[in-house]
Amino acid sequence: MVGDGAVEALRQVLLPHLVGVRVVGVDGVGSKVLVDAVTEEDPRPCPVCGVVSVRVHSRYRRVVADLTVAGRSAELRLRGRKLFCDNAGCGRRIFAEQVPGLTARYQRRSIALGEVLRRCALALGGRTAARLCAGIVGVVSRMTLLRIIRALPMPDVGALTVIGVDEFAFRKGRRYGTILVDMATRRPVDLLPEASAEALAAWLVEHPGTEVICRDRAGYFAEGARRGAPEATNVADRWHLLANLTAAGERVLGRKRSCLKDKEPDRVDAAPQPPVDPPDAFFHGTLALRITRQHPQIRHMLEQGRTISAIARELHLDRKTVRRYARTDLDDLLRSGVRRASLIDPFVSHLRRRWGEGCDNATVLYSEIVALGFGGSVQTVRRQLQHWRVAGVPVEAPVVITPRKVAGWIMGRPDELDDDERDRLRAITERCEEIAVTTQLAAEFAMILRQLRGDELSDWAQRAEACGVREISAFAITLRRDWDAVVAGLSLSYSNGPTEGNVNRLKTIKRAMYGRAGFDLLRRRVLATT
Repeated sequence: MVGDGAVEALRQVLLPHLVGVRVVGVDGVGSKVLVDAVTEEDPRPCPVCGVVSVRVHSRYRRVVADLTVAGRSAELRLRGRKLFCDNAGCGRRIFAEQVPGLTARYQRRSIALGEVLRRCALALGGRTAARLCAGIVGVVSRMTLLRIIRALPMPDVGALTVIGVDEFAFRKGRRYGTILVDMATRRPVDLLPEASAEALAAWLVEHPGTEVICRDRAGYFAEGARRGAPEATNVADRWHLLANLTAAGERVLGRKRSCLKDKEPDRVDAAPQPPVDPPDAFFHGTLALRITRQHPQIRHMLEQGRTISAIARELHLDRKTVRRYARTDLDDLLRSGVRRASLIDPFVSHLRRRWGEGCDNATVLYSEIVALGFGGSVQTVRRQLQHWRVAGVPVEAPVVITPRKVAGWIMGRPDELDDDERDRLRAITERCEEIAVTTQLAAEFAMILRQLRGDELSDWAQRAEACGVREISAFAITLRRDWDAVVAGLSLSYSNGPTEGNVNRLKTIKRAMYGRAGFDLLRRRVLATT
């Protein structure tokens, strides 16, 4: 026989939130736990005027869904009071009492259960949250969870002095929106349904007081900031500046791809060696034929005075493709068919050495490179060895590095390059004057950016415009279009990194809803979760 003290202790452990009510019975029916309770005789405030009352009008029965008990859904059958409001100046005469921390007006679920559903809905959305809730709090429809999200109040924007602005895609290449982030708290404060100067300007006018706007160099953001907050300091994002210069350097390297090839070594006739997969494999087949046909055709049309856009329309090509054909020699275009990197690439030197020692067992070699950190399968090793068996003993192919990798060496920190990378970069710059100029200017710009020496940008831009490398000159010219923001970005410590991080978070939420959510639901999940 369990005593009354033990029963009360059990209630406090299993039903700690039932404060302000007196439990008069507990019963288990099927998969449910039914809890009968009555409210205490405590005074309750009127929901309109706040004046407390104890004068009872009547009692009524209320059923409230509650948190699970021992894995079974709970239902609270509550007998509550209706009270008179004794405030003569109040328009409400009779009101139903609410138990603090347990019930809320117009709700058929307890506050604790509502909080669990709210958290699940915000974290997972509709269907996924419904599947999870079915296992922890009972069956809930996805539409109920979506209604909970839509009923949540939006956080107050408050006073903002430093904001970050960036675009995000509803549908990439088709439709974009704008996210605004409070840089002090690193939390999103609003989403706009479009990425335009008008939308940003209107938002800034509605929320005055902004002193600093961190953004990329998109023209519509620059125009919107100028219209909506003309006194604010605009700060261009440093990451985008570095990425733009890296892309320009990569185009230079792609145009001078032949300079990236190391000097061919002498023929190896000693011990049999496995072949080296030539990373500078040429395009072949129909693609090579198309490139070979279109390249002289584009060059001839340019000599006739045709514009890039006109050629692109006539040949049904992208303008970037026409521009690349115009600037790049045919051999370099054909050589751009670079083999993609493989998981096994870092371990090929070990496999080649063991092959030369006479070991050609794929299982043995696989176990060796797994110990070195290889994360692929034994089939990858078998394919590599099979290629060597079929190819026989080849002449060592010259090593060619991709433009992207060399651009990474140029734009990276010099002290993070190993000796081999440093030697290769030095050899490449010695073979090509344009790459040498690009490397020097890129290193100087990176130093200005990392050390926030924006006062040196003007001198750098003048030298870059006159350097003779058209891609670098074009980059310097584009800086002039948003000069004040660029100088501020290279002088002030503000960064748009938190905004980029929130864009990634927004993408995660959007993709979790399979792109089917409307703007209102996406906005609420992004803002209310924070």
